Amino acid sequence: MISIIQITDPHLTRHKNTEIKSCKTNSSFERVLQNVVSNEQIDFIIVSGDISDDGSRESYQFYKNTLESLKKPFVSIPGNHDNKDNFKLVFQKDFPNISCIPLSDEWGLITLDSSVDDEEGGVLTDKQIKTAQDLIEASLHKNLILCLHHQPINMGFWIDEIGLQNKDQFLSLILDQPKVKAVVWGHVHHEYQTTLGSILFMSTPSTCYQFGEDETNQSRQKPGYRKIYLYDLGKLTTQVVRIN
Repeated sequence: MISIIQITDPHLTRHKNTEIKSCKTNSSFERVLQNVVSNEQIDFIIVSGDISDDGSRESYQFYKNTLESLKKPFVSIPGNHDNKDNFKLVFQKDFPNISCIPLSDEWGLITLDSSVDDEEGGVLTDKQIKTAQDLIEASLHKNLILCLHHQPINMGFWIDEIGLQNKDQFLSLILDQPKVKAVVWGHVHHEYQTTLGSILFMSTPSTCYQFGEDETNQSRQKPGYRKIYLYDLGKLTTQVVRIN
């Protein structure tokens, strides 16, 4: 079994005590990770965007120090709030535009950067779509998980206005691909799970504040993370964990 931990939308800031929507996001991020370390097996960590809220170098340095202290492999995917230049200054590398990461002999992870400069919604370029198709078809892994920041399906509330703008193109790419077992994303600060065809689609709570279905009202749901267990023969199980 392989244990994947997905955390998303930390919205970290330059100053540790900064509050966003009445939440000290840096402290909430630390509490979530403390719970992960104390209670979970960790083989790989996915961080699916909006790592920083203010795009500051200090927020990325805090993120880097915190994640590297866990001494576990992790991948960072950008969101619409992230500043790619400052991320690069801290990590000495770019956010990957698209990548394929081996998790085991049977499982692989494809990450996609759906962020668009100065836009809240997301888009996958034609080049990314073609590269993803090539990666899926050429992958030696029998089973794949795809991860991006923006939701590739409608959620049924206001966040759909700023989701992935070319959803249909993305879905056409994957729905007939038997290797693709799951798609997971961030952005929506909301727990959701459904199945299309044979593919499991999942969104994950933020490590800080949660969105309500009415844009003007914040949800009272607690911060959280998602754990995904990968097994042989393409089987997986998943659960969202909330933090008080």
